[in-house]
Amino acid sequence: MVEIVLTVHLLIVLFCVVGFPVGLVWNLRLLRYLHAVILGFVSLFMVIGVSCPLTVLEEKLREGSYEGSFIATWINRIIYLEWEGQALVDPVHVLVADLLFATLVFSSFYWYPVNREK
Repeated sequence: MVEIVLTVHLLIVLFCVVGFPVGLVWNLRLLRYLHAVILGFVSLFMVIGVSCPLTVLEEKLREGSYEGSFIATWINRIIYLEWEGQALVDPVHVLVADLLFATLVFSSFYWYPVNREK
């Protein structure tokens, strides 16, 4: 079960990163708005210091019968930028990068308006 939650979490992270250039290239209204809303929630959680609900669920599931599967270990390292239990990037730098990226995404609605036909 942890692997499923981690995979969904990874897909959301990938959508937050890759969704921006894809949204700009295809300029699909739903994709751009969905991307902005998800990124807005992620940024809000980070700013106010609230744990992501998927992270909380992962931790609850690990308390039970988690045996450290290969897939879960590697997806966890990718999502949380950790190696051997140690963070590779300072959390403050992650917050700053997220806020700069969110600013870029939200400003894109001004300098590259959403296609109203799609």
